[in-house]
Amino acid sequence: MALSREELAARYGTALFDYAQDMNVIDSVAEELNELKKAVKTTPSILNMLSDPIMNTKEKEAALAEISKVFSKEVQSFLNLLLEYNRFEYLVDIIDYYDHLYDQKKSIASGVATTAVKLDDDQLKRLSESFAKKYDLNEVRLENQVDPSILGGVILEVQDLVIDGSVKNRLKKIRAQLVDED
Repeated sequence: MALSREELAARYGTALFDYAQDMNVIDSVAEELNELKKAVKTTPSILNMLSDPIMNTKEKEAALAEISKVFSKEVQSFLNLLLEYNRFEYLVDIIDYYDHLYDQKKSIASGVATTAVKLDDDQLKRLSESFAKKYDLNEVRLENQVDPSILGGVILEVQDLVIDGSVKNRLKKIRAQLVDED
């Protein structure tokens, strides 16, 4: 039975995370993987070449050796394992799963702050810090999305939690109360 993309990412991501944890290098591996992810996103031909079933294995190994020479031996070994088992097409998913495990371990959450107008970096930082403190997290990474239809306030979506402090939502609640009183 073939494994789904998510199952493969979870297996390989967990294996790498456990290995990095055993070697006490989870932070440096996370940094290297995210640099690799940026490179793959800007130059997808790297991933296509290393995933190509027709390309010669020796050529792939040589290309990978050149690409991975800047990485630690832990990351190099992992990339060689992906090449050996023809799993390079799952690299970005595996990195995402590793990041998920890393964030859990470090009490880091990511989310979206939807506002009517764009927040500046300081406002976003203060909102992140406030949320992190309230929910006992070490860090909250927020991305700002602008939606003028909420009129004002903020809608925070972090992991499974949604806090709707928008003016639109408050007006809807007031409208509901007025209708119920009639």
